[in-house]
Amino acid sequence: MYVNRYLLINAARGLIVAATLALASCSEGGSDLYRYDEPTIYSSSNEVVFSELILFLKPFVYEGAQKKYVVADRLRNIVVKINNRAWTASASYELDTLHTGERSTLGNYRVTSEPVGYPVQIGVVSYPESFRTAGEYADLLNNYFYMPPGAYICQVASFDVPGISGATTVYTPSLAFSIEIKEGQRSLSVGEFEVLLTY
Repeated sequence: MYVNRYLLINAARGLIVAATLALASCSEGGSDLYRYDEPTIYSSSNEVVFSELILFLKPFVYEGAQKKYVVADRLRNIVVKINNRAWTASASYELDTLHTGERSTLGNYRVTSEPVGYPVQIGVVSYPESFRTAGEYADLLNNYFYMPPGAYICQVASFDVPGISGATTVYTPSLAFSIEIKEGQRSLSVGEFEVLLTY
């Protein structure tokens, strides 16, 4: 009985080692090494496709006649429209605001007299409200990260500003501008925008 148990334990160990080696050898040549956490732009040709807009938002309030810039870790739920179609909502990059200048409280916001710009990178992915045909779904897949060259109207529709008592949604209907995509252009920086908030 002792010998049989010993043989069974060794056989089980051998199977585990063999299975581990087999899995390791499969993953070396398989697709596991090429897995991505984020959607990836793929093109079978060498064509450069347009994929992102870059902008900076600078929310501020007035204290008397002086501008005070809002201090937060990031802006959230940034909604952008291209040609009046809603595109991806995103957040700005997270900022280390511990080293900003002297901060004070004004209404619901922490503010500073130093300009604070929140960098926003917006992937240009549109979401139609519904698909009526399989062809429409195929068109979405084919144009998922693609804007052909041309002129577009871009609007920052709204964003959330973290305040002391919670987030405030800021609607910015007047924050609209034209953009022009050129052939072979992958990204476009559209500039810095100061946004006046109320408190």
